[in-house]
Amino acid sequence: MPYLRLIRYGNLLFIALCLLLIRFGLFQQFSATCALSNFQFILLIFAVIFIAAGGYIINNIMDYEADTINTPKRVVVNNKISEKNCYSLFFIFTIMGVGLGFYIANSIGKPALASIFILTSALLYLYATNLKHIAIVGNLIVSFLVGIVVLLPVAFDLYPEITPNNIENQSSLFKILGYYAWFAFLFNFIREVIKDQEDINGDYRVKSLTLPLLIGQTRTNAFLFIFCLILLFTGIYFIIEYLYVYTKALVYTLLFIIAPLLAILARILKAKSKKDYKKFSLILKLMLFFGLLSLGFPEFLAS
Repeated sequence: MPYLRLIRYGNLLFIALCLLLIRFGLFQQFSATCALSNFQFILLIFAVIFIAAGGYIINNIMDYEADTINTPKRVVVNNKISEKNCYSLFFIFTIMGVGLGFYIANSIGKPALASIFILTSALLYLYATNLKHIAIVGNLIVSFLVGIVVLLPVAFDLYPEITPNNIENQSSLFKILGYYAWFAFLFNFIREVIKDQEDINGDYRVKSLTLPLLIGQTRTNAFLFIFCLILLFTGIYFIIEYLYVYTKALVYTLLFIIAPLLAILARILKAKSKKDYKKFSLILKLMLFFGLLSLGFPEFLAS
């Protein structure tokens, strides 16, 4: 169990589910032409999971001091697992992920795509060791990487198989996933800033220059309110552009995305306690889950 907590297995399962829904839900529904075989796509999922696991491990190592203040009962490094073993696992997972990435990229004749895995691994390391302590920068980087996960099937499955005959269908799928990637980026960015609010005591102890420590919790609440509004307007635009004539999709979006977001907007400016921010973080995580879950039933768009 400590090893599963170290790699944050719940988040890894979420990543795997997201990619599976894209391939066997969205792509199959719209008859996409895919470059990867089912086996190769599974290997792609493992490559992403390995690199993400390595990122979580190095992040846990670097966050040890702050975590002993913010979440002492959940600390694994130097408690359940030695720091030396954690570093060993970080290198093993990262090398396996990059290695699989090289294999997959070369197997479809696009070796340059392997650079995605190298750059992602480097960004995760830089984020954990330095960038996460810089206000906004760290939040943007980790949120950008979340959005990239949604676009990986575009790079490895759709792009290599574009022809004059299927370019319209492939491009429409890219556009859909582009919207999902943008939503994933916004959801995660807001949630990362909320987590900074929640962890302000530990971040202060380790001299981390997060947004709440830089401008204060009240101004950060206002910052979050603005970005929640951006997310709300984006959601409304998506509804008007794509969903307003599809009853099931419209109800689903209003129930699981718009309504919870309005609830956050109504309370975020008055938030003060760690309990408040923890609740907002959970709501956003569930919203992201239900949003990406919709990739598995695009038949709603035909309802």
